[in-house]
Amino acid sequence: MYKPRILIVDDETTICNVLKRVLEKEGYDVDVSHDGKTAVTIVTDNFYDLVLTDLKMPGIDGLEALKQIKLAKPDTIVFIMTNYSSVETAVEAMKHGADEYIIKPFINDEIIISVKNALQQSRLVRENRLLKDELAKTVSSNGIIGSCEKMNAVYKLISKVAPTDSSVLIIGESGTGKELVARAIHQQSKRSQEPFVAINCGALPSELLESELFGHIKGAFTGAISNKSGLFQEARGGTIFFDEIGELPLELQVKMLRALQEHEIRPVGSSKTFKCDVRVITATSKKLKDEVNEKTFREDLYYRINVITVELPPLRKRESDIEKLANHFFQHYAPKINKAVTIIQADTMKLLNNYNWPGNVRELENIIERALILEETDQLTPISLPGKLIHPDEEIQVDGIENNLSIDEYIKRFIERYENVYKEKDIAHMLGISRKSLWERRKKWGMERGGSKPYK
Repeated sequence: MYKPRILIVDDETTICNVLKRVLEKEGYDVDVSHDGKTAVTIVTDNFYDLVLTDLKMPGIDGLEALKQIKLAKPDTIVFIMTNYSSVETAVEAMKHGADEYIIKPFINDEIIISVKNALQQSRLVRENRLLKDELAKTVSSNGIIGSCEKMNAVYKLISKVAPTDSSVLIIGESGTGKELVARAIHQQSKRSQEPFVAINCGALPSELLESELFGHIKGAFTGAISNKSGLFQEARGGTIFFDEIGELPLELQVKMLRALQEHEIRPVGSSKTFKCDVRVITATSKKLKDEVNEKTFREDLYYRINVITVELPPLRKRESDIEKLANHFFQHYAPKINKAVTIIQADTMKLLNNYNWPGNVRELENIIERALILEETDQLTPISLPGKLIHPDEEIQVDGIENNLSIDEYIKRFIERYENVYKEKDIAHMLGISRKSLWERRKKWGMERGGSKPYK
C-alpha cells in the first residue's frame, strides 16, 4: 500500500520531532530538513506528496523555498507554518502557491485533518488527470474512439495537418468516421472558433447542389424568390467539409476548382464574384484515382483537394478497438433508451469481436442501439444481436427485426436451428437465459430433446 511522503522543514528541532512523530503515527513516510536550501534540493531530487515548511528560517526562508519547490515540482502540496500571523504574509504565500497557511502553536489534530484533506484532494486530482490521459488514448477530444496503432497514426497526422490551411482528403470505407476526422482537424485548427459546415455531395440533386454551395440571387431560377447565401459563404473564416466528393457532378467540379484556386465564388444568376476565406476538407469512399482515369472526376481538382491524405482503416483492421467502441455506444445509448442494462455480456462481446463489420463503426453503433432496444435482461445478451453476428458464415433468417419475430419466436427458432450445433449450456448462454428457463420453454412448446447433442 502506498504511503504518502511528507517533508518537514523547520530550524526548530523540537517542532520537527513532534510533527514527525504525529504524522508517522498516521501512516505517513516522513523526512526532516532544518533549512530551506537543503529542503529545495531534497524535493527537487526526490518525490514528496506534501511539504510543511516554516516561514522564518536562516538562509532561504519559507516563501523562497515555496517558490522554488513549486517551480521544480508544481504538484507538490506546500503548507507554510509561522509564529507571525499577518494578512500580507498569508496573501503572499497563497499568491505563490501555498496550499495551507498554519499559525503556530497548532493543535496536532488540526494538522492531521489538514494534511489528510490535502492529500486526499491531491489524490483525486491526480487520479482524474490519469483518467483523462487514459481516456485520451481511447477517445480523442473530438469524439474519435480508438487507440490501435493505425488510429494513433491518424491522430498524429491530424495534429500535424490541423494548424495549416492545406486541403485534406480523407479516404476510407463508408461508416469509418470520416466526418469525425474532418471535425477533429477543424477543432484543432486556428479556425476552430469559426463555423464548420458539412455537406454530402450525393445527398442533393445536381440542380440544387450548385445553389446550396454557392448561393443564388433573386430570380436566378423558378422559385428563387430572394437572395440566398451558399454554404461557402456560411463557412467563411471556417471549414467546409465535402463528404463523398466523388459524387460531385463534373459541371460543378469546375466551380469547385475555382473556389479553391482563386478563393472566390459566384452565386447562381449573379455576375459578381465574392471572396471566400474557407478551408476545404473532402472525403470519399471511392477510389478517386480510378474516377480520374475514367474521366468522371477532374484530375486538376483531384490534385487540388489531395494535398494531404488521411486514410481511415476499416473496423475489421482495428480489432483492439471493437470492445472500446462497443462500450462507448453502450454507455451512450443505454440511458437514452431507458433500459436497466448494466453490462455487455462476455459472449456478446466475443461475437462482436469475431464479426467482420462490413458497415464499419456505423454498423457497430446501429447494432448496439438495436440490441439495447430488444434486450429484456439486465445484461446485453447474444439473443439481442442480429443472426448474422451469431453465425456469420450462414444466412440466418431468424432476426427479430428483419422477420418481425417476437422474442419467444426468435428463441424457439434459434433452438431448432442450433440444438445439433451447440451444447445445451452454450445455447442457454448465447440466448442469455438459464438452462432451467431453456427446459421450461422447450416443455411449453412441446419440443423433444433430440439431435446429436441431446439435452440432459
